[in-house]
Amino acid sequence: MNSFKRLCIVFSAFSLSYFGEIAINIACGPEPDPYDYYVSFFHNNVPGNGYVPFSFTNMTFLYEETEPESEALINSREWADYLGKGVQAVDVEHLMYHTDIATDSVILRYLTGKDTVLPDSLAANTYLKGLKRNEAAGNYFLFAKELEPYAAVTYNHYWDPDPRDTMDLSRMAGLADRALELADEYPRNSFLRLRYAYQAARMYHYSGSFERCLETYNGYIDPSREKSAVKGWARALKAGATRRLHEPAEAAYLFSRVFATSPERRVQAYKNFHYIDVPFEEVLALAQSNKERAAIWAIQGFNNGDFDRETLASVYSLSPKSQLVAVLLTREINKLESQLTEASQYYGGGWWTTYYRPDSTQAKARDHAVWVADFARRLASERQYAEPGLGIVSEAYVEWLLGNVSEAETLLAGIKVDRLSERLADQYRIVELLIKINQLAVTNTVDEAAILPALQWLDQKRRAEIDQAKARYGSEQYSWMGAGDLRFNRTATNLYQSVLAPHYMQQKDTAMAALLMWKGESPWETETEQTGELYGRLGWPTQAFWQEQLQPATLEQLATWSKEGLNRPWAPLFAQQLGGLESDQFWDLLGTAYLRMHDYPAAARAFANLSAGFALPTPVNWYSAEEDTLWPDPFVATLNDYPKQFGDEALTKAEFARSMADLQRRIVEDPGHAADYYFQLANGVYQTGAFGNSWQLISYSWTSSDNYVKGTYYYSGDFHEARQAAVWYKKARELSKDREFRAKCTFMLAKCEQKSYLFNSVSDYYNARTWERDQPDPYWLFSQRNQYFKELKEDYLDTKFIGSAVAECTYLADFIRPNSP
Repeated sequence: MNSFKRLCIVFSAFSLSYFGEIAINIACGPEPDPYDYYVSFFHNNVPGNGYVPFSFTNMTFLYEETEPESEALINSREWADYLGKGVQAVDVEHLMYHTDIATDSVILRYLTGKDTVLPDSLAANTYLKGLKRNEAAGNYFLFAKELEPYAAVTYNHYWDPDPRDTMDLSRMAGLADRALELADEYPRNSFLRLRYAYQAARMYHYSGSFERCLETYNGYIDPSREKSAVKGWARALKAGATRRLHEPAEAAYLFSRVFATSPERRVQAYKNFHYIDVPFEEVLALAQSNKERAAIWAIQGFNNGDFDRETLASVYSLSPKSQLVAVLLTREINKLESQLTEASQYYGGGWWTTYYRPDSTQAKARDHAVWVADFARRLASERQYAEPGLGIVSEAYVEWLLGNVSEAETLLAGIKVDRLSERLADQYRIVELLIKINQLAVTNTVDEAAILPALQWLDQKRRAEIDQAKARYGSEQYSWMGAGDLRFNRTATNLYQSVLAPHYMQQKDTAMAALLMWKGESPWETETEQTGELYGRLGWPTQAFWQEQLQPATLEQLATWSKEGLNRPWAPLFAQQLGGLESDQFWDLLGTAYLRMHDYPAAARAFANLSAGFALPTPVNWYSAEEDTLWPDPFVATLNDYPKQFGDEALTKAEFARSMADLQRRIVEDPGHAADYYFQLANGVYQTGAFGNSWQLISYSWTSSDNYVKGTYYYSGDFHEARQAAVWYKKARELSKDREFRAKCTFMLAKCEQKSYLFNSVSDYYNARTWERDQPDPYWLFSQRNQYFKELKEDYLDTKFIGSAVAECTYLADFIRPNSP
């Protein structure tokens, strides 16, 4: 599926509602991580970094845009080798690629013999000294700098440069001619001759002289015996010129050769191959060897986000020793993960990660998994690929994906891990850890203490990876600029949040699950900076988990562990996290949890610990001109839920807790008016549901899907289905003899029953929208079976209240006066 379609689906989920509602702005999650939209444990760089940009992703055209190798560094190394005598590649790169105009002027004067005092930044530069010693090299450097403004081309489409003015084109053609003349001056210096020829080809290409570009390549560059990356760059120029001369198949073929031989231009070649968009068979027919055919198959297959047996089998058949075999195998495993791994509900990918996993898709994925496992077994047994152990580890992991854990364990037992490459050994240990966790979860044959060393190993790999990213990108930027390289970090996140935390939730050890969710957060989000804010220390998935799953007893347990420590084998894993949990946000969360349990006195006691100035963000109406604040009004009873009737002033959770506690107290002290008090209590919990005007008193977020999808947290019975409200409305009705009041209670009970019409998921909701296909609205059909509508018709039809209700509630009106929906 293309990324545009996915984005449309995600948008519709948040913008459409079965019931219809204004938009609410209260809390937003982080921007989606393009490298973390499905749960993955199989690292895409196990075969090496040479083809990482083409790793599986159906979110973007490429996994990353960065070339596998640096053209600047490759060129700098070649220059350092050529000049010798202590010339350092880092000095070459600085002088050639990172100087400004003022510095270039100083270099020009220095190399042309003028009396020049070099600044400290240049005085020790070994490359500059080498150019000074080698006059021919110095002259080339100055010539290349002269061409630099003309070489900085802006492209509309990869190889379609923006048009130049006539003067520029003439000047570029003259520079190209001059470059060839200079190349001819060095018939025996293949290093400089090749580079002058390359500059000529480049200027001819950019000035639109495509025939001259090809002539230069064929006459100077292709015959050169110099082993240099420059030849690959020149081949890319030839490919572009060939395309402009209306030979698209040959151009695509040439780009496939650049793709295979020039990692510093691999991404560029891949883009141009697909930009040309020529029939695959025409390109394949031009290949001169099986190795070239394998590369063409691969470059085509890297653009296929669906399961792809043909590409993997073809590349293996043509070039079984090629690294491309391992890359394609890894891609297929990653594709399987996108269909077969299970994500925590707090996983950042969102509801659509499961929307496209119907049974038929799952069956297709499992069938493909069997084929991939068979292929991996063949790779291991035939031993043509350089590292056959990849086949065994791959097969073991696929078996784990299929739930065949004992088979996976048997396969790993046959590997001598110390003979594997470092990356493959790491992958082995990840699969081994998954197997151990499965044993903990299913058979309980492995305890926490036995798994601790493996988890500590994963933490060490994660920390080393992040430290390396920090050193490369800086502490402020590594978390997004280096996100594609943080594989162990994603593995740890997925392991803790989507495997271990759900296991402990099933064991009803919610406190441990909460710590594991926190442990799964990226380390930059869990550093022990004492900000005084609980959520400043929790990442978004953990914050959502804590806000939706932790009941009062669990929060009290966490507070105890924070003060007294954790007396369990995994205590070392959380050494940097526990401590000082209590804060305004913690007290607010604890008080909110007591509100959800209807323990209002306990909630009031928790809220009493809040600082005087503490306040959570209040929801606003996105669609109003001023984004009006939506104040709660929990004790109002309305006939229709929509449009919502909001309050006129702020109401804090503490005030709500005290009001509800007061109502409960009055029931005991003033039993003669208990019916009225129960009715107010029922209104209070009804309006704090997703369909009410005060949901923010018990929930930290709201989306339109809350109106029609079942919740998965402990207060969902109230938030989605109005269960406690129904109990208290029924109690109020039982205690009253006033028929008008009883009619009102019965109507509110009918509204509560309507709330039980919910779907298990957003996908079920969309699949059930049969009324859009000229079928009756299923919600209408459900409403016509409402038991309380029947009671209203049979027992209260003569009341004034029913007259008002029928006028405003179309579902009740249709029930009492049947008509077509």
